Amino acid sequence: MTNNNELDTVSNSWDQHSPDEHGGSPSQAGMQVAQAAQAAPAEPVPVDVGSGAPVKQDAPAEAKAPAAAAPHEYVADASNVVKLPANVSIDNIKVDGHNLVLEQADGSVIVIKDGALNVPTFIIGDVEVPRVALLAALEASHVDVAFGADGSISAGPGGSNPSAGADFSVPPGGIGDGFGLSALLPPTALQFGLLDRRELFPSVVDRPVSVVATSLLTPDQAASETGLDGGPAQSPGSDAPSNAETSGIGTISIDAPDGIGSIVINGVTVTGVGQQIPGDFGYLTIVSYNPSTGAIEYNYTVTESVTHPLQGDGFNPNDTVPDNFSITVTDVDGDSASTTFAVAIVDDVPTAVADTDSIAAGQFGPATGNVLVGGTDAVDANTTDGVADTKGADGATVVGVQAGNTNAAVDDAATLGTQIQGTYGKLTLAADGTYSYVRDAGTPGGVNDVFTYTIKDGDGDTSHTTLTISIGNSTPEITDLTPEAGGGDVIVNEAALNVGTPGGPGSDPASTAETGAGTFTISSPDGIASLAIDGHTFITNGVFTAGSFTTALGNTLNVTAYDAATGQVSYTYTLADNEGHAAGQDTNSLFENLTVTLTDQDLQSTNATLSVNIVDDVPTAHDEASQSIAEGAPALTGTLDFVAGADGATVTHINGTLLTFDPGTGYSQSVDIGAGTIQVKADGSYSFTPDASVDNSSGPVAVNATYTVTDGDLDTSTANIAFTITDGAAPAAGAPITLALDDQNLSDGSTPAGPDLASNSITFTPGSDAIASIAFGTDLSGLNTANLTWTRVSDTQVVGKDGAVTVVTLDLSVANNVATVTATLNNNYDAHPGVNLDDLVNLGHVGVVATDTDGTQATGTVNVTVSDDVPTATNEASQNVAEGATVTGTLDFVAG
Repeated sequence: MTNNNELDTVSNSWDQHSPDEHGGSPSQAGMQVAQAAQAAPAEPVPVDVGSGAPVKQDAPAEAKAPAAAAPHEYVADASNVVKLPANVSIDNIKVDGHNLVLEQADGSVIVIKDGALNVPTFIIGDVEVPRVALLAALEASHVDVAFGADGSISAGPGGSNPSAGADFSVPPGGIGDGFGLSALLPPTALQFGLLDRRELFPSVVDRPVSVVATSLLTPDQAASETGLDGGPAQSPGSDAPSNAETSGIGTISIDAPDGIGSIVINGVTVTGVGQQIPGDFGYLTIVSYNPSTGAIEYNYTVTESVTHPLQGDGFNPNDTVPDNFSITVTDVDGDSASTTFAVAIVDDVPTAVADTDSIAAGQFGPATGNVLVGGTDAVDANTTDGVADTKGADGATVVGVQAGNTNAAVDDAATLGTQIQGTYGKLTLAADGTYSYVRDAGTPGGVNDVFTYTIKDGDGDTSHTTLTISIGNSTPEITDLTPEAGGGDVIVNEAALNVGTPGGPGSDPASTAETGAGTFTISSPDGIASLAIDGHTFITNGVFTAGSFTTALGNTLNVTAYDAATGQVSYTYTLADNEGHAAGQDTNSLFENLTVTLTDQDLQSTNATLSVNIVDDVPTAHDEASQSIAEGAPALTGTLDFVAGADGATVTHINGTLLTFDPGTGYSQSVDIGAGTIQVKADGSYSFTPDASVDNSSGPVAVNATYTVTDGDLDTSTANIAFTITDGAAPAAGAPITLALDDQNLSDGSTPAGPDLASNSITFTPGSDAIASIAFGTDLSGLNTANLTWTRVSDTQVVGKDGAVTVVTLDLSVANNVATVTATLNNNYDAHPGVNLDDLVNLGHVGVVATDTDGTQATGTVNVTVSDDVPTATNEASQNVAEGATVTGTLDFVAG
């Protein structure tokens, strides 16, 4: 062990405390030397520093103490202060390894854990023991004291007892009772004079020097690149804020019994605590020196990255490189010893930190950033542009990338600066960490595209992690569809149904409006997985297949084309049959709504409605042209002119009267429509029977009616029926009659016994109308007006007068359409033209008119004649008369 008293030259350099630091007292080192050198021929007598009176020394503790009690152990706090009970004594202090042991008067001990390494400040009760008193107590207990550069105190076991004999064979005598150091507590202070530094025991023989230096090679002792702070040419270590670049404490033990002349490390002479000595990759720092033990403490700080031999993925604490040092110690008489030691430098490694970036829903990028430095660039809109990797002290660059989360390193320059196809897009990554990702068209949203990249530092260590591109989720869209409220997407019309279709023919079968064509548009930034209409799929995994299906209403939807570039879907809808529209709303619409379902690649779906407007077909009843028929004529038949339409209309009403049909004949009941009756069938066939007798007095009689057709969904149409009832057969008169009168039948005529009147009848046959009346015609111009004046006295009497004398009277009587005319000769007609002739005079004729109910007339003719009355002389029978006689008598003649 180095003798402190011998190493004046060295110890002076280590003792950096001037006397002034101790208030004019000797330095602590000097105090230690002084105490060690102090000797007197007589034992000193302790005195009370307060009163100066001698203090009676207690008997040795070992003589009176009972068996030692279990020690009480105390540990200094963070401020290196130990608080002890008020009754603790520090008069007897021992050093036990690293611990201070305070032996008490009762034999018990108090252990101050690790107190010898750095003597703490004692507080006994509430009183702090002054430093000088503590030093005095240590010296009194024969404890060696050493001082650190920072003023700390360490304690070691003391030397042998002072000897009274030159040959050290006589034990030293006692020095009297000691005095308690407790009395030195404030305000009392103990001071010692400053002693000269000199070697008290010069060596008699030349003794060798030895030096032992411990290397710091284990990971927990070594310096680490991780703590490097970095600089213009140095990448920061992975734990730069820490002090990991500085090693733990190493020790150098020196034994120079003849005194240390010099200490040289790596060619640099050690001069004091805090000195830095360069190594290959950093520097060594002298932390402390204990002149009494010859112990030097040092640490090492690495200042630059070092190329390490092991290459791996991740931190390896055993991947170290040593910084080697040599040390030579020379004593005062020139003896020296050398050794080497080393400090390990632990490799720092890069750490790739998982990166994230994103592409908004419905977008395709690019997403840009930098996996090495992270942060936000100004290229894309988002703020997720990578997370900074830890490059480590050796620096790092990207050396490879591959698609997917492979959990494997890849070192392949060919993968950099070129597109790497991922699951949903392409990534281009450069060695400096910059990247650009472009999403592929038609890929799903709400997904992550993951790539694994590897970084490698300057000495080949690698780390790999992932770059995850989150692709926002967007909803697929279906556009260009018109809802039912807007009239639908495509219109078809029942009227166009063809002959032969179940509901046909419609009212316009030549039309093609039973089929309508339309389009709609689909789009999905997340790609199209499928398109279905009412559950029928036309796009599967993005592949379109044309096809058709029968809709719920029995019609046909045919999806004909899909343009992937524009998203346009083309289709046709064909009406196959009539549909049941709302009742009685004419050409109203019925909508068939088909559900369109679009699903994207991430299986997110949206629905829309393809609405087909099916326009109702309605029947159309046309007005019938008026037909003429005579009253009483046989029934007139025909077919009403109407278009039934797709819903199959039939005739249901005449003049608003609901028809019922005879299942046998198919005809409805007879409906009186005014001057006749009509019967119809459901298909429009009809039979019109005019009334037998119609009043045509004002001309032909118009018969007007309406008919209504109703289709399957109760749409109706009404039109007119018209007939003209003409007069039927006129009444017919019987043959003319002649009424012959004879003057001779007059009472004064030649044959008064004969009738003076004549009768005959005319039978009238009714025509289509009943005979309403029979009367003499008003036209008397047919009567002979020679000597007669004719007067129609009434419908039933005509009188012929000669002056005031009524000559002929014509009387009419009617029974059952039979007109009987009686001519009565009332007086002689004297206008016979012949003389002496019984001539016949035609008095002319008069009409007997039969008028039917509508005024149609038939005229029968009545001729009237009158025969003249002439005298008639009858031959007288011969009488015998004598001559001369006179015979009287009357000539037999009729005067007439």
